[in-house]
Amino acid sequence: MKVKIANKRFDILPGLAFNYFIYSFIGILAICFVIDSFVLTWLEDKGKICSYSWRQENTRLLNDIKKRNWADEKNPIWRSEGFQVEEKCPKSKRILVMGDSFVWGSGYANLNTIWWRQLQRELQRRGYNDVEVIAAGMAGASTKKELEWAKKLVPIYKPDALIWGYVTNDPDEGSDKAGFGIVKTMVLPGDDIPERPKSIFTDLFPNLADELFTGLRKSTLTFRLSGEKYGFDFANWELKLLQGKNWQEYSETISDLGKYVNSLSVPSFAVTLPCCVYSTEKPLEGKTLIDKIRNYYNARYTPVAGLFTANRVKWYDTLDAFCNFAKSDKRFYSSDPPLWLGINPANGHPGAIGTYVHAVKTADILEAQYPECLGKKTMPIETATIRKVNDWTPAYIHLKQDVNHIYFEYPENDLEMLTMPLRKPFVQLNFETPVNVKTIRINGACLRSADIYYSAEDVDKHYDDGTLTELGQKKGSYIEWSVPSTPRSTHVNTLRITAQFNGPNHGLLMDVITDK
Repeated sequence: MKVKIANKRFDILPGLAFNYFIYSFIGILAICFVIDSFVLTWLEDKGKICSYSWRQENTRLLNDIKKRNWADEKNPIWRSEGFQVEEKCPKSKRILVMGDSFVWGSGYANLNTIWWRQLQRELQRRGYNDVEVIAAGMAGASTKKELEWAKKLVPIYKPDALIWGYVTNDPDEGSDKAGFGIVKTMVLPGDDIPERPKSIFTDLFPNLADELFTGLRKSTLTFRLSGEKYGFDFANWELKLLQGKNWQEYSETISDLGKYVNSLSVPSFAVTLPCCVYSTEKPLEGKTLIDKIRNYYNARYTPVAGLFTANRVKWYDTLDAFCNFAKSDKRFYSSDPPLWLGINPANGHPGAIGTYVHAVKTADILEAQYPECLGKKTMPIETATIRKVNDWTPAYIHLKQDVNHIYFEYPENDLEMLTMPLRKPFVQLNFETPVNVKTIRINGACLRSADIYYSAEDVDKHYDDGTLTELGQKKGSYIEWSVPSTPRSTHVNTLRITAQFNGPNHGLLMDVITDK
């Protein structure tokens, strides 16, 4: 580009330089596209990072659990359309578990992965089939809130044992929705990036933008700003709960808890629920993830254990059991981030490994210390002879079932449907007890094609690690899959169904044929 001044021409932006600028700009866009569309998704699928797709999925899960779980402040008992809880126990014994989000199900696509449901399955595997496990809790509930609920619920549901699931934020005596309590929780300052450029970049490269603006920015600011001014990051906030005024008030809460549990005519005890560790200002000590987990929880359990014991509340710590179990998993010794420990990469609530260990340890305690709460021992149950779906997502598919058929309406709008890890919308059906599946049939008036993926409990480890087996896409209004006989197919835990239709009728009739 040239301009003329006093009959002389001057180059302002030479053509070659302008071309280089255009080529560089296109190159940068291409690199961003490759990183956004391929590199970040590959790293996410390999469990190396948590990016945009899983954060979006976790938001859908949090919204869906509010619809699936009917618990509220008035009655925090976990109950739903598929998991009904009556005041009168249908079995001879009942165990009531008190908790918070670890009970409520934050981030869980399957009710049966939550630790108290794992406890029910573990007791059945041991032959205790005449005991019902129910639970009460909501996200953010403290020990004080749980005690308040228990005093109302115990006379109604009349449990034969009362278990308190202890989580490291339970001593919180004063937080509110704004994030300010006796101990101030982290509230990050506003974003100083201009909204218009940020919005354009996010529209073009959602995965990369999420990494830069959400993941990297949040972790950097949290590391730098944790303290009195902006509040404490979660890990340091937990430690601050065990000091000063909050600790004084929590001591009074546990004094009240001790008086209450010792006034009951049924056994009552607390059990710890360790799993993930959270970022802190200083790196955690320990060469391996197991060492770091042990050090992290010991710092938070030791003072509380003494407080519970002093007030005659039985305290059982599952940390050693969790760490010993973890030694059999080679991932605990890798350098990868422990995203797989959480229920999903964007949510640190315990995944299947953690909830299974919590259940096994609690079953050990019940069997050794409180066998009178379990009823008579009969034939162990590991797989169901008659399949029953007790949980599903999305919540609004109007599922009905009998001994032969399952009917549901496949959603017309996929905005609320889960997509990960398939990266396409699906309906998920969860079995109350794993089933030995031989054949699956689906038919619908307007069904064009469908595919099914299943996950299963490991025959030896007894938990579902989320590994999916695809049965394959088939076309037609009546489709049948023969499930290859493998150890996994004998313990099918969930079904994920994707379907396409030719018309407005999205009703589907499904038959799951089991080996009875």
